[in-house]
Order: sequence, then structure tokens, then C-alpha cells
Amino acid sequence: MSLLLLVRRHLRTAAGAVLALAAVTVLAAGTLSTVPRAVAAVHADQLAHVTAQTSALTSDVIATTPVFPGYGEDYDAYGGVHREGPTDGEVDPPVPDLDGYLAGLRDLAASRPAPLSGVLGEPDLVVAADRTGVERVEGNDVAAPGIVLQAGPSASAQVQVVEGRWPASTPVPADPTAMLPGSDGVVEFEPTAMEVAVSTAVAAELDWALDSVHATDEPLLPPLHVVGLWEPLDADADYWAHVPRTTTPEIVFDPNIGKIVTAGVFADPATLGSWVPAPSARVWFPVDTSGVAAQDAPALLAQLRGLTATTTTVVDGDSAVLEPATGLLDVLETALGQRAGVDAIVTVLAVGPLGALAAVLVLAAGLVVDRRRATLALARARGASMTWVRGVVALEGLVVGLPAAALGFAAGLAVVPGTVTSGQVGAAVLCGLAPALVLAAVTPAAGLRAGRADLGAVPARRRHLRLGVEAGVVLAGAGTSWLAVDRGVVAATGSSTGPTGTGGGVDPLLAVAPLLVGVAVALVTFRLVPPVARAVEHLAARGSGLVPFLGAARVRRDPAGGPLPAVALVLAVGVALSSVVLSGTVRQGVTDEAWAEVGGDLRVAGPVVDGPTADSLRGIDGVAAVAPVADAGRFALGRVGSGSPVTVWTTDAAELARVQQDVPGAPDGLDRLAATGDGRLPVVAVGDGAGQVTDGQVLSGPGGARTEVVVVDRVDALPGLPPSSGALLVDATAAGDRVGIAPGTARLALVGLAGGGGAAEAPDPDRVEAEIGVLLPTAVVDDPREGEQALLSSPAAAGLAAAFTVAVALSALLCVATVTLMLVLATPARTRVLAVLRTLGLPRRAERGLVAWEVGPWAVAALLAGGVVGVLVPALVLAVVDLTPLTGGTASPALVVDPWGPAALAGGLLVAVVAGTLVAGSVGRRRGAETWRTATD
Repeated sequence: MSLLLLVRRHLRTAAGAVLALAAVTVLAAGTLSTVPRAVAAVHADQLAHVTAQTSALTSDVIATTPVFPGYGEDYDAYGGVHREGPTDGEVDPPVPDLDGYLAGLRDLAASRPAPLSGVLGEPDLVVAADRTGVERVEGNDVAAPGIVLQAGPSASAQVQVVEGRWPASTPVPADPTAMLPGSDGVVEFEPTAMEVAVSTAVAAELDWALDSVHATDEPLLPPLHVVGLWEPLDADADYWAHVPRTTTPEIVFDPNIGKIVTAGVFADPATLGSWVPAPSARVWFPVDTSGVAAQDAPALLAQLRGLTATTTTVVDGDSAVLEPATGLLDVLETALGQRAGVDAIVTVLAVGPLGALAAVLVLAAGLVVDRRRATLALARARGASMTWVRGVVALEGLVVGLPAAALGFAAGLAVVPGTVTSGQVGAAVLCGLAPALVLAAVTPAAGLRAGRADLGAVPARRRHLRLGVEAGVVLAGAGTSWLAVDRGVVAATGSSTGPTGTGGGVDPLLAVAPLLVGVAVALVTFRLVPPVARAVEHLAARGSGLVPFLGAARVRRDPAGGPLPAVALVLAVGVALSSVVLSGTVRQGVTDEAWAEVGGDLRVAGPVVDGPTADSLRGIDGVAAVAPVADAGRFALGRVGSGSPVTVWTTDAAELARVQQDVPGAPDGLDRLAATGDGRLPVVAVGDGAGQVTDGQVLSGPGGARTEVVVVDRVDALPGLPPSSGALLVDATAAGDRVGIAPGTARLALVGLAGGGGAAEAPDPDRVEAEIGVLLPTAVVDDPREGEQALLSSPAAAGLAAAFTVAVALSALLCVATVTLMLVLATPARTRVLAVLRTLGLPRRAERGLVAWEVGPWAVAALLAGGVVGVLVPALVLAVVDLTPLTGGTASPALVVDPWGPAALAGGLLVAVVAGTLVAGSVGRRRGAETWRTATD
């Protein structure tokens, strides 16, 4: 009972120390329980986001086969359906068992393991013939009408027949060759017309009407009888992505032919199966990944790979086998790559604060023991064992820690709801037990009387052990960093390019290395501050001021809290700076890739951009430059008499230089692409073979013309242009003058806006884009800002932005807590010193100066050391983790260090130090007289 009474009394006295311990526990438990749920939610949202952004053609599992399903063994892939019965006249066509084939597809999906079986939706199929020309309707403006005959079991359920009816089965010739003309050129057999249904849009384009009949240009196909006109129930349904050119026809304008139209028309499956000997059957499973948990994504990717790598017989005896493919593989690989990047960054951002929290926990425990020192020393003097004393403080830690951990866990669950795992509960329990363990560990075994740290000789064995531990931490930090870098960059699928890749998840070395690097830098900092303080002390001894000398001496002789505050401050500042640097690096990488993809403020692609069109674009208000880029063809480049073909792109070099003045990745020397005075042709070498292009090589043009080239720059890819294995960018005028290469037809133009696009005085890109759309209705206009915003608005980017913000806020809180605990731990010694010095006439501003010396040097050292950590850790992340899925590029982003972030962090830490100094100075003045009276009694 006496033990419980003592614990109860302890909890009532020095409540501030107990609250500090509880606050640290709440923060640790809340962080450890919240981060896993938050990251899991981000992964789930990102997976749903990337799959929702893909089209049905990309996400669905699709298979094509040159066999009409449902006929079983009665179908010949080259001869069509085997007909039985009479050999002349017409017969009823065999009916394919499409429902049975769909049932086989359902069974196939159901036999797949989870989660694949849960994402495969109701299967469907469409069988289509090749394009067939049809007779042109008199007076219609279509020069070359054509149709694609198709049929599907669910086609009628996707439409609403507005006139007529759905096609029915029609008799077919028992011998199709009877339709061929005889020796006299006369066709003796006229088959029954094939019933078809067309959309109202197709009928309007071709001028087809209900009950009209249209001949085809295929001699073994009957005429088409339009028996129904329909409209889609949902024109945006995914079904029509698999059945293109059906709701609306495909229209192409050819300058030599005129208007070419291709339209899909529906027929009865049995009739189509008998008339078309080699159709193309398209089978697909709709895919819905909205219910897939983030942790199931790797399994889904592996199962999809297994499904698409095998050929499956759906129905025994049916020659229509399934060889599926899906673009969802690339989507999932990208999502897992983004997941790996998020996990790596969050891990790096988490281990630093957790290490700082551990250091702050030890400081808070030391504060509690310091406040209990007198009581525990009295109990020890009365015969209590050291085990009993540690049991008292450990019990107090349990009473404080377990409720605090429960509170932190509940608060984290309220902030980020989600599935609670045993790991999260276990982490919270460990946080609840940590105060008891730390309190018992920091209770000194040698004695409970307070004393100065610099008094008394430290045993050589203990000193050597401490140096060995510190050296081991430094070596461990260097070793783990080297091993992590040596493993290579973790690829988007979670594998590693190095020989010892881990194959998935967060690299354990990446989780440990940043913490060890931070602790190592902190320990080195703790060793470097005392020599600097000694030098300052020697310099201050020559002056007349007391505060610098005494402050430097106290920093060297009796640092508050020992090395722990240095570790906590360096880790906290390092994490904050790492967050700022990584945030800026990822964002700048997204921006650079978006601009490199488009190549200018806007990119216009599609229609021919000739001289008059380019002048019209320049006439739009806000457009400063327009650079059409044309593919002039392939020409030989090499030595005289030999050479390898390269693609030549022609442009107006002066305009392109203006457009790409500030575009990331733009080649240097665009303004030097004009012809040289010595007759050589300046070029920019592009692609993998750019390094093989050298000055003096000869470019051969049409008609035997040749000229030497001079390379002004070499780039892997030109911003805004498609990738190339080998190409030359030249000025159109110079190429024509030097080697006779015609400019070619430009179907792409890069547009520069006034003011550089991103400047405040620049025109509105949306307005300019709208005016370009009016001028060129068929053009595709790309804006780099839209691509940038699309990536930054994804759940992964939003989650990382939240992680960066929380990491900075948590680091700032830990900095304030560390400074406060340092000042509080130093209060007894400071109070005694200030009491004596105040009696001797020390002015009040000098008191604040002494307080500032207690934390000022450590704060400055933490900023410098934290700056080192804040650059080393992001560099380590970039060397180990593939962040290209997060930036949308093909190359790892470059490290970006914005000076404004460190400046803001330094200002915040300075504010914390100043505030703590003022508060501690005020406490020292209030207690100074009382302490002096106590000391002289």
C-alpha cells in the first residue's frame, strides 16, 4: 500500500513533468497508429484514382480470336460453319451457342483466386467482319462508304430501337459459290438480303432509310436490308468502347478520294456466322478495382500476369480459345511504383520524428526523475532497495503511459478512421509501456543526489565504451547508406535494379539509414560544440563581459540533458528540412516533366500547320511565338559515300528558341541553328544515337546534295516531340539552302505565350486554347499546366503533401519541446547561479543572456547539422527509390534545395528559443531570491 501511496503522491506533485511525459506518449502512440492507416488509405485512393482515369480499352481484360465462338467443333477457322442438308437453295443458318460460351467465361472468372475473381465483371463479346464497301446512295456526299458487319449477344440490350425491329436470322445459301457469276457473267442465284440495324447517326450520314437495301462490293456477301434504326441507351457506356464506329461513324477526309465513312452495323449472330468465314471475335471482361484493398494490389498484378500469360480453352471442343491481354498491368505497375515512392518518403519522414520522440521521451523521463529525486533519495536512505525505487518510477510510468497511449490511439483513430490491425494495437501498447521502461532506465543506480556533469572523473572504461558506441553509430550510418545505394534504384514494380534487390516493399536499409545518419550527425555535432565553446570561452575571457564567458563555460561543462537534446534537435530539424527538400524536388520534377512533355506554353497537334495557319495562330491575342515542327523524312548521315538513315525534323529555329526559352530540357544553341558562314549545317542531335553524331559528318539530301553538319547540342529527347532513336533538328531555311531538304508537312506546332506563360502578366492559357479551338476545330491542344495539375491532384500527391506538412509541423513541435525540456532541466542549476549573480549585481538582461547561452549554441548547431541531414537524406532517397511514377517522367528528378524553406525553419526555431529564453529568465528572477536564502541557511 505504501508503494501505491507514494505513486499517488508523485502524480499530485510536479504535475508539469508528468504532463510532459504523457504528452510525448500521446504523440508517439497517435503517430504510430495513424500513419499506417493514412498510408493505406492513400494507396487505396490512388489505386481507385488511376484505374478510374483509364478507359475501358485499357483496364478491361480483352481477348481477340479469328474464330466465331459458340459453334464448337462445327466451325472451321478458314471455311466458316459446316452446313448440313441440301446442297442447293437456301437453308437456315446454324445458331451459335453464345450463351454457353459466356457461361464458360463466367466459370473461368469464378475459378480465378481473389482478388482477381472479384474484379472481373460480366463477360461479353462481339464478332465483327472486315470493312466492306457498300453502294453509294445517289446524292450522298460520302465518296467511299463502308460498313463493318458485327453481332453480339447483348447488343440489343444496349440500344433502343426507334424504328423497325432488331435483325432476325435469315436463310443462307447452301452453296455460297452459287452467288458467283457464271461463265456468261450472270449470277444465277440471288440470296436473301441480310437483315441489319444501324444507328440513327449512321443512317443520317449514309442516307440510309428503314427498309432500304444496299449492295456490297464483296461478291460472297448478300445485300443489306435495313430493318431497324436505333439509338444507344447510354452513348458513354463502356460497351461502345469495344464496339467503335457504331453509335457514330468514323469519318476521314482524304484529299485524293474525298469523304471516307466507316460504320458498324448489327446483324443476327447466326446469319453473320454463316456469311463471314474469318471474323474477328472480341471477348472482354469489364474490370472494377474499386473494392480492391491497397495491400491486395501486388497479388492482383501477379494474378493478371498469370491470366494473360496463358491460353485457355473456354468450352471443351470450341476452337475459340482465350488469349487475354490488358493494359491494367501497366496501370497497376505505375500505381505500385507510386506506392513504393510514397512508402519510401513516408518512411523517411517517420523514422526521424520517431527517433526525436524517443530522445524527447528520455528527456521527459529525466525531468520526472529529477523532480522525484529528493523523495527517492529519502526512501533510499531509509533502506529501500534500488529495485524498489525503480519499481516506484516504473509504476508511475505505467499509470501515466497506458492511459496516454490509449488516448493517443483513440485520437489517431478519430483523425484517420480505418481498419485497426494488431500491429497498430501492438505499437500503441509499446508506447504505453515505454514511459515505465525509460523511467526505470534513467533512474541512476549510483545515487540520487543531484550534481554537475563535469565534476568527478569518468572511468576510462566507461569513456571508451561511449566513444566506441558513438563510433559504431557513425560507421553504421555510413555502412547502411552505402549498402542502400549499392542495391540500386528500386523500380516501379518494387524490384531493384541492383544485384541484391529486395523485390518489393520498403527497403529495410532505407528505413534505418536516414535515422542512423541523423543520429551520427547529431553525435558528431555534440562532440564539436564543446571545442567551439572552449574557443569562445577563451576569447570571452579576454573581454569585460561576464555573460559570454560564463555561458560558453556552462555549455562546455554542464550541457542540459547531455547528448539527447542534440540528437532530438538535429533529427527534428533534419526531418523538417528533408520534408521541404523532398516536397520541392517532387513538385519541381512534376513541373519539369509536364513542360518537357508539351514543349511550350501550348502544343497544337493534328491538322496541317502551314505558313498561313502559323500566321493565324500568331495573330491570336497573347501568342508571342509559333514554331511548327515537321518530319522532313529520313536521310543518310555519315562519311562521304556511306551513312546511316536518320530522321530530320525541320522548324523555324528562331521561333522555337523563343518558345522554349524557359522549357526544362530544351536544347542549348537553338538560336545557332541558322546556317553558318562556312557552308556547314548546324544540327541538334536527338535520341540514343546522339553521341555518335559528330562535327564533320555528311548529311545527304535529295538529288545527291551533301553538306557537313556541326552539332550545337545533344539531347535524349526534344521537349514536345515524340521520342526518337536517332534524329536531327535543323532550321528549315538552312536545311533547304544547304542540302535541299524540303520543310515537310508540319502537323505539330509549339506555341509560346507573351510573358513566358507562367508570368503574372501572361494571357490566360484557357482563353488562348479556346481561340485555337475555334481556328482549328480538329486540333488537340495540350497545356503543361493541366498535366501538372493532374499529377498534383492525385491521392498520392495529396497524401505526400499532407505528409510533408505533418512532418514539418511535428518537427517544429519537437524542436519546441526539446528546447523547453532543456531549459526546464537546467532550471535548478541556473536558478542557483542566477541567485548568486543577482545578489552580486547581475542585471536582468544578463540573466536572459545566460538562458540564451544554454540553448542558443545547440540551436545553431542543430540548424547547421540538420541542414546537412536535410540534404543527405533526400539525396539518399533519390539514389535508392524510383520517384518517376510520382513525377510522371522517365528520369529521376534532380535534387531541389529552396533556400526559403531552411530560412523559415531557422526563423521558427529562433522564435522558440527566444520565447523559451524569456520564460526561463522570468522564472529565474522570481526564484532567485528564494534560492539564495535557501542556499545561505
